Formats: sequence, structure tokens, C-alpha cells
Amino acid sequence: MFRHPQSTPARNQYTTDYSMKAMPRAPDRPLVPYMRYSRKMWPKVRSENPDAQLWDIGKIIGQMWKDLSDVERSLFQHEYDCEKIEYEKQMKSYQNSPGYLQYTNSKSRAKANEKNSRSRMDAGGVVIQPIDEEDAVNELSARRLAAVRFDRNHRLVCDLFSPAIVTDTRTVVAQQRMEMLRRQASSLAQHQSKLEEELIKLETTHNERKRNIEKNSDEFQVSLKKVCDEKPVVDEKSFEEMVSKSEEKLLEAYAEYKRKEDEILAKSEAAEDEKSTESAPVLRNLVMSEEDDGAKSAAKSCEGTAPEEEPSSEEAGGLADNEAVTQ
Repeated sequence: MFRHPQSTPARNQYTTDYSMKAMPRAPDRPLVPYMRYSRKMWPKVRSENPDAQLWDIGKIIGQMWKDLSDVERSLFQHEYDCEKIEYEKQMKSYQNSPGYLQYTNSKSRAKANEKNSRSRMDAGGVVIQPIDEEDAVNELSARRLAAVRFDRNHRLVCDLFSPAIVTDTRTVVAQQRMEMLRRQASSLAQHQSKLEEELIKLETTHNERKRNIEKNSDEFQVSLKKVCDEKPVVDEKSFEEMVSKSEEKLLEAYAEYKRKEDEILAKSEAAEDEKSTESAPVLRNLVMSEEDDGAKSAAKSCEGTAPEEEPSSEEAGGLADNEAVTQ
């Protein structure tokens, strides 16, 4: 295979070497205990929860696995250990098989050829990739040839549309977008300037209040010190005068309190008398008549032999009413 020195060198991910053999299939790894339990319980949980999603079923099986006892888990672990021993035996025989050895040899030869081609490309010469005799005999299949051509075309397309040749449209900013960004930047700058002005005003107000507080505090400290230095001196005579004045004030206040209490008590008694007179007028007349009779008898005893006056018609009526009440 010839390659021009000025052509794009092949990349590692797109490199396809005809001499590289296909890797034979390795034996399958044994399932871990949890996966064995999950495969066994999946149909049952799926039938019990038909509307559940796959991840919900996985959560349910995981919780069931956590709830299993050590004895039940040991069964799955034992199966895994047995299959693991068999898997290790199969891997040893697989790694010693002719197909695997041929694959490793072809892989190492492909890496060596790639390294040689890279070094020759850097030197600026024509690269001739050797072909194994075994591959020269066997022709390429149609699928293999299509894969090689696809890798080559894909590599060429990636080189043609690389950012160094074709500018990415996502990196291009339209004029309208730039104008909008400028307006946004100007509005943000104005908003920032307003906030800075407000911040300066708040700092000025804060400093002024702080100075006033400090000034008032200093004045208070001065006045407090002055009061503490000028302590009032009280002698015995002034103290007795103060005590006597206080006693007089207390006596006056007590007398005023008693006077108000007496007035309130008199008012309450008068109100009770009015209520009682309104509720029993006949009893009041009887009491009044008895008081009048007592007063008259006292007057007669004082006068001596004064002629007894006959009661008037009003008095006779009052006595008759009283007798009727008493009966």
C-alpha cells in the first residue's frame, strides 16, 4: 500500500491493518451471585408487578437480595465458585490456543508496522506497508473491504471539515446578537452605577449616625463624670427635715384617702336606702308613724297635764292602714 508524503497521516482510531487477525471469542464469565438471583427472580417479580418499570423491578429485587439469609446466599455463591473454577480452566486453554496466539502475534506486528509507517512519514518518504504472506493468499471479503473504505472516507471527511479549514457556525456571532449583548452590557453598567451611588449614600448616612452616637456618648460620659464628682452632701438636720416633710405628705395623703372612702361609703348607703324605700313604701309609712307617735308621747310627758289632742283625719287614716297591715 502506497501513501503520498503530503497526505493526512492515519489516526490510531481509524487505522485498519489488513494483517491483523480477528480475535477469537473468549469463554463467557460466570455470573456473580446477585446476578444469578436477579435472573432467577425477574420473571416472578415481573408477573407480580406488570405495571412497574425496569428500574423499579431492579429495586425490588435488590431489596429482596438484602433480605435473604446467609444460608440462601451461600447457594448462589457456591454455584458462582464452581463456575469460576471452570472458567479459569477454560481461560488458560483459550490463551494457549493457536487462534489466540496468532491474534496476539498479528496485533504486535500491526503495532510495529504502524510505528514504522509513522517514522517514515515524519522523514518525508513513501510509505510501503508490508503484507503478510498469509493475507496475500486470501482475498478480502466484501464486508472487510467496505469497512476499510468507510474508515478511509470518514477520515478524509473529518480532515476536510476540521475547524482549521471550515469555520464552525456556532462560533460566529450575528450582528443582531452583538447589538443585544451591547444593550445588555450598557443596562447592567447603569444598574451597577445606581447601586454604587446608593451604597455611597448609605455609607454617608451610616457614618453621620455613627458620629452622632459617638458625640452623644462622649457628652453622657462627661455629664456622668461630673455628677459622680459632685456628690450631694446631706447633714443630720437636712435629713430630719426631709423625713418630717415626707411624714406630713404621707399624713395628708392618708387623710385624703379616708375622706374619699367615707364619701364613697355614704353614697353607697344612700343608694341602698333609696332602693329599700322604693321597694317597701307601706313599711316606711309604718316606721314613720311609729316615730311620730313616740315623739308625741314624749312631748305630752314633757308638757304634763296638757289636754290630749284628737288625731287628725290624716293621722287616723294612717293608723288604720298600719293596723290593717299588722293584722
